[in-house]
Amino acid sequence: MPKRTDVPAKTAFLKKLLSEGYTAEIKAQPSDIIAEKDGETWYFEIKMTEKADSCFGAATLTEWEQAFKTPDHYRFVIAIKRADDTFTFREFTPAEFMQYSTIPPFKVYFNLDLQGDKSRKRRKKNGAVSLTEQNFQDMLALYKKFKK
Repeated sequence: MPKRTDVPAKTAFLKKLLSEGYTAEIKAQPSDIIAEKDGETWYFEIKMTEKADSCFGAATLTEWEQAFKTPDHYRFVIAIKRADDTFTFREFTPAEFMQYSTIPPFKVYFNLDLQGDKSRKRRKKNGAVSLTEQNFQDMLALYKKFKK
């Protein structure tokens, strides 16, 4: 199975922005593309799908943090891949995208070395924090508060 990548979607959207007079570049955080036009900075988070009728995915806390900081200059972009490998783009403001977004129960990830190498440290990815009982209790309390 080939590895899925959204790089072609990001590249296509970058070209679109450049053709519209933006200066822009692909980044990792706080969004996929940071652009500037008329002295204003814009943030674009690209979510790719090959389905024409629906799109399921996730947006990180980092992405939403920036979206809420700069709602007038942040867009979630759905890149719909067509059969000819081109894209159709649909842009959503944070307020619009929020209407389709939910927060599932939190997850705790683990990373085990099954070869027994205890000298290998746990890797922290994407700003992850280590699980402690206190962190767990705080998450649980917060999620229960959300559900009320």
